[in-house]
Amino acid sequence: MLALAWANLLHRKLRTLLSALAVGIGIMLMLVSRGLASGSIAEVNERMQSVDAELVVLPAQDNIIFTNGAPFRGIHERHLRDLADADGPLADLVIPAFFGQVKMGGQQQRLFGVDPRQMAAFLGERRVVRGELFARAHAFAKRVARGERPPEDMDNLAYQAYLADGLELVIDDRLRRVGGYQVGDEITIMGQTFRIAGVIEAGVAGRVFAPLQTLREIVVAGEQTASMYFIRLRDGLEPATAAERFATSLGSGARVELKSDYGRLLRESFASVNLYMNASSGVALVVCFLFILLTMYTMVVERTREIGILKALGVTRGGLVQLSVLEALLISVIGVVIGIALAFGARALIGVLVPLLTVALPVEQLLLAIAVGVIGGVCSALYPGYRAARLDPALALSHE
Repeated sequence: MLALAWANLLHRKLRTLLSALAVGIGIMLMLVSRGLASGSIAEVNERMQSVDAELVVLPAQDNIIFTNGAPFRGIHERHLRDLADADGPLADLVIPAFFGQVKMGGQQQRLFGVDPRQMAAFLGERRVVRGELFARAHAFAKRVARGERPPEDMDNLAYQAYLADGLELVIDDRLRRVGGYQVGDEITIMGQTFRIAGVIEAGVAGRVFAPLQTLREIVVAGEQTASMYFIRLRDGLEPATAAERFATSLGSGARVELKSDYGRLLRESFASVNLYMNASSGVALVVCFLFILLTMYTMVVERTREIGILKALGVTRGGLVQLSVLEALLISVIGVVIGIALAFGARALIGVLVPLLTVALPVEQLLLAIAVGVIGGVCSALYPGYRAARLDPALALSHE
């Protein structure tokens, strides 16, 4: 029966190829769209997990992806540092982050404003591969910590000189390679010219870091504000219990999450995007399998006389349905192979055109594609197979 099904498909090579290609395109769309979403979420989550902290403090209503600006005031930071129990402060280290945007490497990057003195909490075991960490920004951060502020009547040139030591960037090595950046290159951010001071190994929370104190000065005139906080807890504290204590203390304006739950928060933030991508790829797959159904139905109509001969030779109704299913399955399997190949090709192309995007094609997604292809092939063959099985042998033999 398999040989007969294969021979029937080869009889119309172009139509078979077009049907398989349609399935392949649908499979490719499904794999790439899901791979883009899951790959991006996994990569961002993995980078955030590198921060030496257990808790994350976020604005209560903000989307975790698009949190920008500075909703937290200095009083929040002091409160996080001062919250204590009988054994002392709950937080061993409070790490404020101030977010901005900068276009580097051909796309928008989140700019992490961090205190240069706290960069070790972001680096972990990763090392500096070029230049150094904020060569001059440490001095600027110390001046700000001492309370030094520019006078209100300072002219623009003097203000530029005041900021000069703090106008430094640190980027990761992946962004350096994609953008072709070198230590000493200058990048304009918010009207100020920043200099790349160092390059660190990829895998840290952000791709671009700037001194927290500099961004605060430029954006909010030096006020002690932040977009979010990381909290490293005192040794021995249970993170979930400590999170409840911080959340109760901060009130309704903030939410305290376990850093280990950051991936879940990302998936929740991307839920509507994932729904759209899954729906669009699902529609594409339905259209592809309808194309197979139409192909199989056309083949039944074309082979009416041959089906009559098969029935006269004793082929049962079940055998005719089986023949139709086998033909559709062969088309689907070829289509799945084409789709997986196209997905890997699309991932390679995306890696060239937009190298900072991550497309994940794990084994489970490939197995899902195979399952979708098999189930879709079987379902699209059932009606044409039923029509073939219902043909009257006498009428079929007389068909011209």
